[in-house]
Amino acid sequence: MLYVCLSAEGVDNAMQQLGEHNCAELRVDLVKPTADQMISLLAEEENKYIVTCRPGVYEPEYDINILETAALNGAEYIDLELERAPEYSLKLRRACLLSKKCKLIISYHNYETTPDAGILKGIIKYCKELGADIVKMACKSNSVSDNARILGLYGEYNDIVAFCMGESGKITRPASLMFGAPFTYVAADNGLPTAPGQLTINQVKRILDAMDFEK
Repeated sequence: MLYVCLSAEGVDNAMQQLGEHNCAELRVDLVKPTADQMISLLAEEENKYIVTCRPGVYEPEYDINILETAALNGAEYIDLELERAPEYSLKLRRACLLSKKCKLIISYHNYETTPDAGILKGIIKYCKELGADIVKMACKSNSVSDNARILGLYGEYNDIVAFCMGESGKITRPASLMFGAPFTYVAADNGLPTAPGQLTINQVKRILDAMDFEK
């Protein structure tokens, strides 16, 4: 499954990025919807959303409250960064349980390097202890061995979305689906990427089609 990362400010502009596709990552910090606008989007049953709000735009309490609201109003997933998780994971875990639908992603981002396998496995274990249904791992690739180390995690875990960022890590994004990820992230064909090395939806579709992989 491919989730289009919405990066345009304003709900109307974001929906133009989504176009005919029905799965999206709603970056509240980028799109800046009001709570009512977000609830209206989530009520559209034909679309599925991962909702996240990265730090730096709103106050932390607002970020967590908007994720809680998303969980209780139809989001498929909410995404909480690992660095925030110890303080807020219990609150959001409860919201997901109350929703009986939403799942909690706890995400780890490393924009400098890909840690060794032992560290990565320790992070996955910790995220699960905090209540993650899915652990997202996005690490900067500086070599082919970094790509192999990230994809090698799928040999032990089936509830992760793990890939590398950066130019040399691009291949891991479509490859993650082939290795067992439930979904991956793509840029809109008419929008900017939200992370280094992020491919567009049509680029990923062409790769998967060439491999006869069902998306």
